[in-house]
Amino acid sequence: MGGISSAIQPQTFNSFLPIVMAQEEYRIRWFPFSRSAADPELHQITDRLLNIFWKLERSIKDSQSLDIDPELCQSQLVELAKCGRAAYHRFFENEQARNLLASSFQMMGTEIPAPTFVADTVPFPWELLYEGADYRNCDPDRFWGYRYTPARILTPEVDISQHVMEQAGPADMLFCLHHRLRQAHQQEWPATQKLILVKGRGKCALLTPKGHLTQVADGESLLEYLDQASHNIVHFACHCEPSDTDVDTLLLSLLKDETCDEEAQVIELGTFTFLMMAGQQFQRRPLVFLNACQSAGGTDSLRKTLNLPQMFMKRGAGALIATVCPVPDLFAAAFARQFYTYFLSGGMTIGQALRETRLYFLEKHHNPLGLAYGLYSPAQYRLAQPPMLGGVA
Repeated sequence: MGGISSAIQPQTFNSFLPIVMAQEEYRIRWFPFSRSAADPELHQITDRLLNIFWKLERSIKDSQSLDIDPELCQSQLVELAKCGRAAYHRFFENEQARNLLASSFQMMGTEIPAPTFVADTVPFPWELLYEGADYRNCDPDRFWGYRYTPARILTPEVDISQHVMEQAGPADMLFCLHHRLRQAHQQEWPATQKLILVKGRGKCALLTPKGHLTQVADGESLLEYLDQASHNIVHFACHCEPSDTDVDTLLLSLLKDETCDEEAQVIELGTFTFLMMAGQQFQRRPLVFLNACQSAGGTDSLRKTLNLPQMFMKRGAGALIATVCPVPDLFAAAFARQFYTYFLSGGMTIGQALRETRLYFLEKHHNPLGLAYGLYSPAQYRLAQPPMLGGVA
């Protein structure tokens, strides 16, 4: 995997490149182009990509290791590139559109471009767009998720200037997990807590029915709590599955203490919960990390419309990360630890931290599953760093 540059480059709002999607057309900045690839066609390509991710998921579960066999990694990267190239040329079928993209990226100079898809649906995992000419000799740097910091805006009715770009520090996290996810409990929670609490600069609380959280007993009361809470980061290490109504639902555990309680009460936080509790907003505008199985929703039209990222963003989340496919507990825990190391200690923007984390697992573990993590808010969002920490602008 040599040759991929992971040098930290600056990223400001000048790197924002809007790609506004409609049913019949899309616009790159203000230039309109006819849209050739319909949503059902992109869904078909997405299904093929998810099957490739499933093979990587099985490899991690079978070996109980983050490391992927280099030959398997290369073969699956070729398959991902094949689908990503087809989607790239099908969606940007107009040569003028591709030339406009290239010239726009070049104009940004040393900044990492942030192509940002503005739409209220999610027809494709844009991190997997592949702009190389020869997918057989796959160059990982040609995937948008390794080359750029792609993002999505699921609330096109909200002007981009209204999104939070910098959250006041220090970090104040609420960590929510499912008690049956051992890696989340034994690795993800303690490592994240240690990172945030270093030198007393931040706070980190586990979802337990104690202290300020005594009022939380179900999904509705959890939302009511988050509306007024001081947390600027809310992390979910849990299961995500469709309910009987075929909409996304997070399954969380109310732990009595920090031990792995097998009798923990499980509460549900689904998209319909947000609809029933409409009218309120998160006052602190937190970063929400949905480190759960397929938390970005399924490929059918209902779950594209009523998906968790959109619900959180409409309620006032400042930034949001979610996965496009089931991710093994072992990988999810490791990915979160590395992401927060970059985002909190490295002072990076959220787009930079995600990109660097994807590259880290590809370079160190021959593992491309980081491409399954997507950003559902502007890539320039960051946590304000104390002056003594510095950080990347």
